[in-house]
Amino acid sequence: FTSTRDQMDIDEIFREIGELGRQQCIYGACFCLMNGYAAFHMLQYSFVSFAVDFTCVSDQQSLTNECLQTKRDSCQALQFSASHSSSIVSEWSLVCDQNYKSKGTMSAFMAGVMLGAFVLGKLADSIGRKNSMTITVVGIVFFNTFSAITTSFQMYVVAKFCVGFFCAGNILAMFVLGNELVGPSKRGIFGVTLQAAFAVGIVVLSMIAYQVQHWRHLTLLISIMGLPFILYHWIIPESPRWLLSQNRLHEAVKILEDIAKGNGTVLSEKVKLELDSPKKKDVSTPAARTEGLSDLFSQHQLGLMTGIQIYSWFVNSAAYYGLTLAAGSAGGGLYTATALSGAVEIPAYVLTNFLLDYLGRRKTLCLFMIGGGLSCLTIQLLAGTFPAILASSALLGKLCLAASFAVVYIHSGEIFPTTIRNSAMGLVSVAARVGGIMAPFIVLLGDYHPNLQFTVFGILSLSSGLINLRLPETKGKKLPDSVKEMVMAMALESKKVKKRRDVEERVLLSDGSDSESNLA
Repeated sequence: FTSTRDQMDIDEIFREIGELGRQQCIYGACFCLMNGYAAFHMLQYSFVSFAVDFTCVSDQQSLTNECLQTKRDSCQALQFSASHSSSIVSEWSLVCDQNYKSKGTMSAFMAGVMLGAFVLGKLADSIGRKNSMTITVVGIVFFNTFSAITTSFQMYVVAKFCVGFFCAGNILAMFVLGNELVGPSKRGIFGVTLQAAFAVGIVVLSMIAYQVQHWRHLTLLISIMGLPFILYHWIIPESPRWLLSQNRLHEAVKILEDIAKGNGTVLSEKVKLELDSPKKKDVSTPAARTEGLSDLFSQHQLGLMTGIQIYSWFVNSAAYYGLTLAAGSAGGGLYTATALSGAVEIPAYVLTNFLLDYLGRRKTLCLFMIGGGLSCLTIQLLAGTFPAILASSALLGKLCLAASFAVVYIHSGEIFPTTIRNSAMGLVSVAARVGGIMAPFIVLLGDYHPNLQFTVFGILSLSSGLINLRLPETKGKKLPDSVKEMVMAMALESKKVKKRRDVEERVLLSDGSDSESNLA
């Protein structure tokens, strides 16, 4: 890998041609549309697996919305009221003791997301962010269409697993590519805006699902809406930062020139010569080919930092999707409550963007996770005394956790180095998907004890917010291009903290000696 001394800093180039100019805003709008579409798949479960009223007919009696001895097979016939709305529950009679199977489809999807984050995260570091993004869009559309037309429940579960697999790779490649196309001071607002588009996607999906309440029609419509994103292969460029790490200098220069032209600026001849010189072309990049995820655990401090992020992503995903799925139980119908849970995220992102500039990444992340945890715990403590507080506390918790999820994407993306950024983001995303798999089952705890699911989410969020204080601050810092640079940045951060503590100790000692002399 070419060291920082040997190659011109890509961040400096973006400062010259525009950190977030007109051309990058066009790319940003494209990414926002795609991330909004990602919400259609991540939250599709809520609108295709809802309960449908049914009648259990047997020799003895007819029961409404229940079975004899809670066993589906005790019914001689099941009659669903599916004329106006249908779901996979009515399609495959997933009621009573078979109810867990509908929840299992969400877990199968999240299992696919988990595997996809790991496998496709590495793929994007090998074949490029753009190629990975294109492959995953095709996979999403194909398998989601298959899930809409299959008549087998087992094949439906397999199809949802595959959709999740490609969805994970798509979100990771999109987010990493977007952040590598803008300058350092604009990564915060770019990442937050991208997450806000996901929230808008939840609202739009709720509106569409309200109009199309038959699950096959809705699933097929969502697939059709994904077709235009295949055209992004000819609209969005590859990451110049990734191209430089692969020593594909000529292609990187061409993309930087196109961005400069779109921004109304010019890539200077000095930069072109610096990047495209024969000396640079002869430089091999062994580290780019040899660095892997195992390097993140090669030192105690690196392992601790990675472990904290793994836990943080697990908690964010479990709480975020859990609170979204539990929206109906927090008051309001399915469509209204889900739309509100998405709408409440939008002011969260506005607040997040403001706090990122003033508090930085680490403190903002901790503030929102602790706030979300306290909001969830409030539900368990006060729901019996003040039942009206249930819906507002759940929405406040969702607001905080949506904001923390946006920040954790930005923070981790700035901590991990270019050579393994997509792979490392895939690793922490695997942890997030474990949380997503567990989310619907944590929500089921509310069936055994009122609001118990909110208590679990609260404890997880509170603990994660506290341990995140051990992570380094990355606001305004140069993105590390290798694990070595990541270690150097950590060492520099530790020196600054130690120096600050030494100064504080000297001040305290000085104040103490002054007080003693005054007393004397």
